[in-house]
Amino acid sequence: MRSRHPLTGAALAACALLAACSGGADDLPPADEALPSAAAAMAAAESVHFELTVDGDVEGLAVERADGVVTADGEAEGAGVITALGMDLEIDYTIVGDSAYVKGATGGYQEIPVGDEMLPYDPTVLLDPDRGVAALLDAVESATPEDAETIDGVATYRYEVVFDPAAFAEFLPAAGDWNTATVWFDQERLRVVRAEFAQGDATVALAFDDYDEPVEIVAPQ
Repeated sequence: MRSRHPLTGAALAACALLAACSGGADDLPPADEALPSAAAAMAAAESVHFELTVDGDVEGLAVERADGVVTADGEAEGAGVITALGMDLEIDYTIVGDSAYVKGATGGYQEIPVGDEMLPYDPTVLLDPDRGVAALLDAVESATPEDAETIDGVATYRYEVVFDPAAFAEFLPAAGDWNTATVWFDQERLRVVRAEFAQGDATVALAFDDYDEPVEIVAPQ
């Protein structure tokens, strides 16, 4: 999905105006221009706040929900509900460098390996240049413009996107064919605002906001 002629800022602004007025798929930026521009925009992100919500049974993803902030340097902190030891557990987590720290409802932080059952999802992947959102958007098999919508006060373009399965497997540890998504991009810079994946009765949703806000993450004492 690479293009030699990505949309200029002025062209994207014009498309945004058209889409806001008409809301039709024909007025959205062509996918072969928008998706590479979106990949570049995500690759340039320094930090982002995310929310991950899992509804239903998703094999390989022992997380019910998670939220937090992630930096392009591979650091993260936040909270979530995971499935471990046969139950749902609320945790706080911090990832700094090669170390991860997790605290449950009682006790202090424990240093554990990323990927341990107490931290089954590594949020630092989101801004990882080789496995994250930017890499995923650079490995698109097909994309279809659908509509212009406002999501949480943000004017967006909505596309249906089919990602390369191998790239998607690096991004989300979910068994099965999860590589088709509905993705909303902000009209101003084409950064991802929301992505929804579905298989059967199960869904996985990712929401992003507060891009490039100053973030300082330190290892807990």
